[in-house]
Amino acid sequence: MVKFAGYLLLGIPLLAAAESDWDLLQKAAQAGRHQALSGSYTHHVDDELETFRLYRAQEDGVVRERRESMDGMPRELVRDDNELTCYAPDTKALSAAKVNAIKLFPAILPERSQDLKSAYVLSRGKLDRVARRDCQWLLLTPKEANLRYGLKVCVDPASALPLKTVTHDAKGAVIEQFAFSDLTLGNPKERALLRPRFKYSLALGAAVSAPQEVVPADFEIRGMPTGFRLLRYATRQLPGHDSPVSHFVYTDGLAKLSLFVEAGKGEADSHPAVIGPGGLGLASRRLGNQVLTVVGDLPEQGLENVINTVRVIKK
Repeated sequence: MVKFAGYLLLGIPLLAAAESDWDLLQKAAQAGRHQALSGSYTHHVDDELETFRLYRAQEDGVVRERRESMDGMPRELVRDDNELTCYAPDTKALSAAKVNAIKLFPAILPERSQDLKSAYVLSRGKLDRVARRDCQWLLLTPKEANLRYGLKVCVDPASALPLKTVTHDAKGAVIEQFAFSDLTLGNPKERALLRPRFKYSLALGAAVSAPQEVVPADFEIRGMPTGFRLLRYATRQLPGHDSPVSHFVYTDGLAKLSLFVEAGKGEADSHPAVIGPGGLGLASRRLGNQVLTVVGDLPEQGLENVINTVRVIKK
């Protein structure tokens, strides 16, 4: 493929000369949430590969979309502006649908890409081709390489839509990836494609949650990694726990990190970080009369760093 001065010689400019990488990433974040389209994409994590069909329309600034799993348990996720609902033919498949509501490709990037600057370095990678479309790789590399995962995003020059994303560790090993296999831009031709087919439904709430910013007045949290902001807080009664557990959810724009705080009783043991499927890890520690547990999209060293530095002061 011939390329010159930032242009592919196919009649499509790849990136305007005055446009920064951060500007392009911000456009990719917006397109990932709002670009009207019809297409299929794959989600590959560990040894599991799943295919989804996605239809999205935008009318008068309102986005509606439906995505359906093409293999495994049948299930759908329907987004009406910022409200998510999952649908399934039975209650068992409905539970599986909740799991797949976590990452809604191609809406992988945060709405404010500038929020990533404190913890990630952005650079431009090579040119590539995904779903028969030329694209430009943008690389988000953690400033502290072993404490977070990196992300690569291949952006369509015409629409700024992310065509493929790859989450990887410090050695470059792939943790998770999404990629379109076919794609048509614009509203679906039939509105019926946006309507769910299945009977059972469950409301999941907001597709995008605004950061809460303020920790509840009776808590003070110290030692969270740079760039993480409070997304939400709740008190939960978890199975096997005698008293409610305080649950704080943080995000740096890419990774999510849950912090659970409960009263420590008896001989509670600390548990070193364990990484499970999809790079999701867990670590816990007894600290005074508290047991702290962190669960999140961080590598082992990153989780160990959090559990060893975070402090929760109950006022």
